[in-house]
Amino acid sequence: MSLKRSLHPEHVEDLRRSGLSDEAIKEADCESIPPDLINREIGNNPSIKSAYKIPYPGTDGFCRYKVFYHEGKGGPKYRQPKASGNRLYIVEETRAVLGDPSIPIYFTEGEKKTLKACQEGLYCVGLSGLWNWSNGNKELIPDFDLIAFKDREVFIVPDNDWQDLNKHGYPKNLERAVKEFAYKLMEKGARVFIIQLPKEDDHYEDRT
Repeated sequence: MSLKRSLHPEHVEDLRRSGLSDEAIKEADCESIPPDLINREIGNNPSIKSAYKIPYPGTDGFCRYKVFYHEGKGGPKYRQPKASGNRLYIVEETRAVLGDPSIPIYFTEGEKKTLKACQEGLYCVGLSGLWNWSNGNKELIPDFDLIAFKDREVFIVPDNDWQDLNKHGYPKNLERAVKEFAYKLMEKGARVFIIQLPKEDDHYEDRT
């Protein structure tokens, strides 16, 4: 299967490292940002070497960017336009079943993990971060209104470090994010389960 010519080979390989098939990559419709447009699209940051755009289906143009930095530089792996808020990443196959509460759905963190879950036959919705079910007011963002939750089985699948302690030996606020999210879905009538991923994958972060 031929992929978009606008997606740089290094970016194709980044997606493949996450376990995505070429078919899934093509359907995701990602595209590389030309170097001379990076500042306009993402903001002026001389540390950025390259980036590709991940469009959010059904959102009238919302997107996020996977960012790569020059050697010795660093920053967030993902960026989005300032003041653009949070949206749910929902591919078309999942969107088609959101109104049917008899079909279980999954929530995970990140677009690539969402695509991988969908590739494996799950109906999965992506959060851009474990707190990003909200815009900061502890209420669900409007995209959740697309989903029929009453009596639906919902599985939350956070990254495998969500219950780790921080460097001071205290629980991270990621555990709080997951549990508050679960309670919000339960308030809507969902039957919520949290899946704990195994710890043994040493290269997990390299593929996210």
